[in-house]
Parts: sequence; structure tokens; C-alpha cells
Amino acid sequence: MADLDKGNIDPNVAHEADLTGLYSKCYAGLIMEGNDGSPDFTIDDGGKSTLIRNLYYFNELPTDESICWWSDGGLADISYNQYNAGTETLNYFYYRIMTNIAYENAYLNLDAAKEDKTRYAEVRVIRAFHYLLLLDLWGDPAFTLEASSQEPLQAHAYNEKFEQGKTYTRAELLQMGREFLFKWVEKELLEAEPDLLPAKPETDNDPDYGRVDKGACWLLLSRLYLNAGTYLNNDGQDNPYWQQALTYAEQTIAKYPLFDDSKMTDEARARGYQPYDLLFMGDNGSNGASCEAILPLLQDGKTTQGWGGSVFYIATSIDSETRTVTGQTFGTTYTDWSGMRVRPAFLAKFTPNPKNFQGKTAAEIRAMNIDDRALFWGAKSKTDDKHTLDLGNNDSFSSGICVVKWNNNYSNGGTPHDNAFADTDFFLFRVAEAYLNAAEAEMHINGEGSTKANEWINKLRERAHADQYASYTLNDVLDERARELYCEGFRRTDLIRYNQYGGNKATYTWEYKGGSKKGTTFDKAKNLYPLPSSELLANKNLTQIDGYNEFNN
Repeated sequence: MADLDKGNIDPNVAHEADLTGLYSKCYAGLIMEGNDGSPDFTIDDGGKSTLIRNLYYFNELPTDESICWWSDGGLADISYNQYNAGTETLNYFYYRIMTNIAYENAYLNLDAAKEDKTRYAEVRVIRAFHYLLLLDLWGDPAFTLEASSQEPLQAHAYNEKFEQGKTYTRAELLQMGREFLFKWVEKELLEAEPDLLPAKPETDNDPDYGRVDKGACWLLLSRLYLNAGTYLNNDGQDNPYWQQALTYAEQTIAKYPLFDDSKMTDEARARGYQPYDLLFMGDNGSNGASCEAILPLLQDGKTTQGWGGSVFYIATSIDSETRTVTGQTFGTTYTDWSGMRVRPAFLAKFTPNPKNFQGKTAAEIRAMNIDDRALFWGAKSKTDDKHTLDLGNNDSFSSGICVVKWNNNYSNGGTPHDNAFADTDFFLFRVAEAYLNAAEAEMHINGEGSTKANEWINKLRERAHADQYASYTLNDVLDERARELYCEGFRRTDLIRYNQYGGNKATYTWEYKGGSKKGTTFDKAKNLYPLPSSELLANKNLTQIDGYNEFNN
């Protein structure tokens, strides 16, 4: 049987597995709890095991973009940058990634899988994506390419600089692990790219919609190179790979258009929608918005039911009083999760006076004509007359403005497949990221006055009907990333790259950063997460990440 609690699959089972089933599991692991309706590993709530839900928890909650008042699983601790090796939710995220890698290894180790070069390359890219997450979040995790029940070694052990029996500090081991994983992910993506499907936009009527193609590979390479300074030098601005980040971002931009006004249907426009809205709606696979989706994760309310996919992104920030930007309910009966809100420092990216959002509906905020991406709700909550800008003691949903970015409605007024679970595909990669990657890398190469960089940023701002400017700075790019990509799983990584998360260089603070209501700095070691205590106890080959205690209960 599969030993999924440790992310391993017995090789005998793997070789008997249905090839198509394993291939499907490699995709399902990106958004589902499990292929058969039950979680892939032992957990009290399957939704907590899902990859993109945990990507939100660990790349959004510790930043200015989100905060949670729930007490379960250590979510408040994550919100305060006070996570440790015993943080419950951290275990779930690590095991989800390792379980997904186990499926990918099982597929890639089958001789029969190699006969279909395209599918084989796709799974290599998906596995590389998971190892890129491990590199970004943990730095020096366990590493294995085998479908084996043996306990894996840590990434640093595969670095050619590592000498068995020699004594190293934890900091030295961490850096060797990061270097190894960076080079491995790069090599894996470059080798897989020639066998992938051509890069092209698709809709949910196309047979290859939702499959990894060359565009997904290019965008991952751009993302890897954009963060090379973090991974190789522990300084996001000390990056020898800006040119490569730019090259692969430009390749991606050339193949995928932004979904803008010119592509809107008259029907969607008549219903009060703007282009940015349609990216996050129940019919986003067919309403035209998928032209910029480089890797959509497929959702169907009848066949992909779960609590960690798109329904999480919809339900986690609303209650029964909240409404969409067009005044509708959200196309799901799950309206009582009432957990996430944004912090005032983030709202200041949209307006110099965030109090303007307090007491206003999403429709009223849209009518302020600031930026179409300002999809927030500050009006009535189920417990209070309005949401307050101030987070108070972070002990209620009404303390803080909430996000109404995702919903399960159809832009043409159609009926979703289910009244609870979502049809909203989750665009894991979309071309807007490539525009921002290109602008940032271009500025590092040719200066902040670069005309090309300005054009890329202004295309996003034009789509959002926001003011456009003649020039931008690197800090403007960071703010633009916040406005365009908020709550999509980027923010922690972006702040670290700009040296604005942990450490003495971080001059940017936000409410409850470091656990202080006004915000305070914290140690740079917290730019990475600790390996879970349970994993260290189970695998004696592992050493805790530098800066953390070995174990926490």
C-alpha cells in the first residue's frame, strides 16, 4: 500500500498502477484532496491538505495581503510570522507536496510512461514546480526522484560540494541545499521543454486545456531566475540571472494575450463586468479570460468537489452579507467561512486613504474609479453594521476589509453546475505574471526609466482602467504585483526578493507583522519555514533548517 503519510509509494504498487490514473493524479494533486473523494493522506479535514489552499496560507497570510482570525492549525501564528516546527498546518503543506512528488516519481519511473514523451515532459515540469515550491518555502527539504519506501536524503547531500563525514553549520547545509535545488529545477525544466505541447491560449472546449505546455515551462523558468538572488545569495537583489528572467518572460508574453476590453463580450459588459472580473468567475474557462491562463487548474462543481480548491478562495473571505462587485451573491452556498481579510497597509496600494473603503460595498468601491482590481467589501457583515479598516485584536471577521475577487457566477448569467462547489478554474499561472517579471528584470538590466518596462506595466493598468504613468520604479513594480496578483500565492516570495520580509534590510512593515499590532521586524531566518517536527522524527537523514529549533510540539 502507498505510504502517503511519508510521501512515498511502494514501487511494486507503482509498477502495477494504471498509467493514465497516475498521470491524472499528478494533475489532481495541484488542486484536489484526492482522486477518489477522500484525502491522499491521514488528516481530519481533507480541505486542509490541498496544495493551493496551503499556498495561500503560507505565501499570503504572513504578509500585508491577508490575515486570519481562525485559531485552528496555527493560522493566527502564521499571520503573525510566529510559525515553528510544530505548526500543524505546516505539516499538511509539506506532506501535500511530498505526496504529490511521490505520485510524480511513480509515474516517471515507469518505463511505459516514457513512451509518451509529451506527457512524460509534463509530469517532469509538475515535479519541478513542486521542488521549486520546496526550494522557495524550505530551502533544504528532503529530495528524492525514486518511487521508494526508503527515507530520502536532504537536498544538500546531493550538492557536489558536500563531503560526507565533514562537519557543517546549518547555514552551510541550507545554502548547499538551495544551490542544488536551483540547478536541478533549472536543468529539469530545460530538458523537458522541447517535448511539451506548443504554447498557445485555449478554452475549456479545447482537448488540451489544463495541460502543461511550453508556456508553463517558460514562466516557471522566468520565476526561478527572477528569484535566483534569494536562492543563491540570500539577497533577492544580488541576482546574476536577470537576463534569463527577462528572456523567458518575453517568450511567454509573445504567445499569450492579456484578456482586455477588446475581448469582452457585449453581454458580460452589459451585466456590469470588467475584464479583470472575468478571470475569477465560474465560466472563466469559456468567457474569453482563459486566453491569459497558462496553466488553469480545472474545477467542475459536480466532479471536483472539495474544500481546498476554488471554493476555498471564494468562501474564505465572505459571509452571507457579502456581495460581488455587481451586487450578486457568490454562486455557492458556502458563505459562512468568514476568515480572511486584508491589512490596511495593502489597501494603501490602491488609495492613499484606505478608510474610503470602510462601509462601502464592492459596487461602491468600483464606482470610485480607482482601479478595477480593487475587489473589496467594507459594508455590512453578519455580525456588525460594517467592516472596519482597523484589524482590532484580530478576533472577528468584521475587523478588516475583505476580498471579493473570486466567485462562482457566470458572466453570461448561466447556471453553475452545482449550487455549492465551484466551476471556477484556478489560473495557477497567467501571463500577467510574465509582464511583471519582464518589467522587473528589464529595470535591473536597463534602468528604471526603461520604455519597455513602462509599456508592460501600463498594459496591466490599462486593462484595470487605472491611471497610467510615463515612468515607474522597481518599488512601483512590487506594488503593481500586489495589485495584480494579490491573494494568488506570490506575496511572501515577492517581499523576500525585495528584502522587505524578514531581516534588518526590511523597512516595510504592516499591521501585525512579527506579531505586533503596529508591525515590527523579525529575523531573516523566518524567510524560510522549518521542517515539520514530525518529519524530523520520522526521517533521521534530515537536519532542521537554520534558525529554528529542532522540534516543537
